Amino acid sequence: MKLKRMARLLFSDWPAKVLSLSIALLLTLFFNLTRLEQRTINIPLTVSINDVLAPSSQYPSMVKVILRGERDMIYSIREDEISAFLDLSEYKNEGVYRVPIRLQKRGNALVADPLEIHPEPSDIAIGLEKRIAKSVPVTPSFKGFLESGFELANFDILPPEVTISGPAGLVSRASEISTDTIELSGKKADFTVNVRLLKKDSLLAFEGKDSVVFSATVRKSRDIKNFVNLPIIVRGLAPGLALAEILPTGNVRMHIAEEVLKDFKTDEMLSVDLKDYTKAGTYTVNVVLSVPEEVVVETYDPQTLTIKLQAAAQPAEPGAEL
Repeated sequence: MKLKRMARLLFSDWPAKVLSLSIALLLTLFFNLTRLEQRTINIPLTVSINDVLAPSSQYPSMVKVILRGERDMIYSIREDEISAFLDLSEYKNEGVYRVPIRLQKRGNALVADPLEIHPEPSDIAIGLEKRIAKSVPVTPSFKGFLESGFELANFDILPPEVTISGPAGLVSRASEISTDTIELSGKKADFTVNVRLLKKDSLLAFEGKDSVVFSATVRKSRDIKNFVNLPIIVRGLAPGLALAEILPTGNVRMHIAEEVLKDFKTDEMLSVDLKDYTKAGTYTVNVVLSVPEEVVVETYDPQTLTIKLQAAAQPAEPGAEL
């Protein structure tokens, strides 16, 4: 009898009881939701891809992730306990694909409950293109000026070329890679630095090291000097031969330091060597320029000469009739 009475009590006015229970559950859920807080973090986006293809369109390096849960719990989660990545390894053909951002939890992010977590945006459209590689020269990038009175004589870059890889279209258009800024300010002696390489586009990658060794030779500045109407000295003229015509004068334009110029005989710079010519005739010979090691020659002329050689006049014998 008791069971029948309890059943009647339980099922009597059941629509009202179901409604009351539903309202109670909704109130409980609403109460729990009002206790949940939201936190936004920004974490690096990692891209996994195969060796055949390369991304051909830009994608964000960071992604926003929304955490929702109890305050103490969501703020106990460190940013490095959540990873975001795009998995492109399954794509084998060129094209544009919309790829979901996947999240991986570690540490406190695994045990937090309740916890809602999702990235914004949830997916990214990304282009894929055939991957190629090629070698390109390295070009230095300078900043500032050497100490007054000094100049950059020459420099070396090791290695002089680097190999880049990436999407075919982008790599084929790349003609060089620049270094990070090399500071020249105040330098007055030779120096060597390791300098980082700069990519013109983040979609390019270096195959090997991303830095080079830059070595510079610094010297005292040289003034530009123009020397005109210089004599051309004849060396090695064979006995019994003479020049049929007077040689022209020459000109030289060079960079030379004042202290070098003091001890330098400029009238001996240009010469021709005739030791290989033993008979009269017309010959084209090279004009030889002789300057100190420290001098940098821009140009000089003439660089060749056409010379006519003739038999030298014999001196008259004593007592011969004139």
